[in-house]
Amino acid sequence: MKNNKNLYILAGVFVLLVVIAYLLTAERGQRTTTFKLDEKILQIDSAAIDKLEIEKNGKKIVLQKTGGNWTITTPVSYPAVNQFVNNALSTLKNYKITSKVSSNPSNKDKFGFNDTNVTKLTVYQNGSSVGQMLIGNAGPGNAQSYIKTTEGNDILLADEFVWNYIVKNDLTEWRDKLIVSISKGMIKQIDFVSKDENYSAKYDTTGKFYIGKDTVSAASLDGVMNLLQNYSTQNFKDTVLADDRTPDYLVRVTANNVIEFKFYKYSDTEAVKKYLLKVSGNNQIFEIDENYVKQLYKTKKELLGKS
Repeated sequence: MKNNKNLYILAGVFVLLVVIAYLLTAERGQRTTTFKLDEKILQIDSAAIDKLEIEKNGKKIVLQKTGGNWTITTPVSYPAVNQFVNNALSTLKNYKITSKVSSNPSNKDKFGFNDTNVTKLTVYQNGSSVGQMLIGNAGPGNAQSYIKTTEGNDILLADEFVWNYIVKNDLTEWRDKLIVSISKGMIKQIDFVSKDENYSAKYDTTGKFYIGKDTVSAASLDGVMNLLQNYSTQNFKDTVLADDRTPDYLVRVTANNVIEFKFYKYSDTEAVKKYLLKVSGNNQIFEIDENYVKQLYKTKKELLGKS
């Protein structure tokens, strides 16, 4: 009888161990699920999507399609990088749910669904919202991400969901960094103004640029003109500058129209000095470093090849 009692105890302990083992391992298996894998959080028609709202860590950006191109409407009005948006739409169209990795609320931090890391995406088609999803961490494999609905605790692993196509730690990455593109053949004159000098390099009928009667060094000026063909910012600064403030450096380019580049020093404390840039016809303020300023602004000596 005693042996039978011991046997029952051992059997009970075994069953208890099995239950504990199941509870400890059930949330870890990324491929064990009863979730319907043919479902998606968002059913979308990528061609009909006309607005995306993306929120991360208390900041929000709104991307809206206008006339075939994508524009940022919040927090500023500015052109978006069309290719970046197209990449996001491709991911939203092609992703597949692979598994349900957890239904345990205590695992939200583990998979990136806390207030700091989570990204909330709202998708609009033809002007109406078609739903939202939350995006946590990138998944363990290539082109995998953890996603979930805004309700409930189910955390899903999605394949063909490229995490950084939608998640940007710096939301200004969505903005097009190209400021202007001025063809070399269109440039007729460049004026350079600072507290130390004020001079102009003018195109002549001989096919050369002159400062007064002196011929400009082609090598020096070509660097400036090549830069103007694809003049992009290093960063953005969402601020305003008073119109009556005198710039530290000014470059005025006369081509099909006149474009002014005004540079204002605003930081002497950093290892690399920072400047704010205001470009005529553009309300956005740009942030660049001193080295970038000097790639565009050339002294008279530099352009004459005397430095």
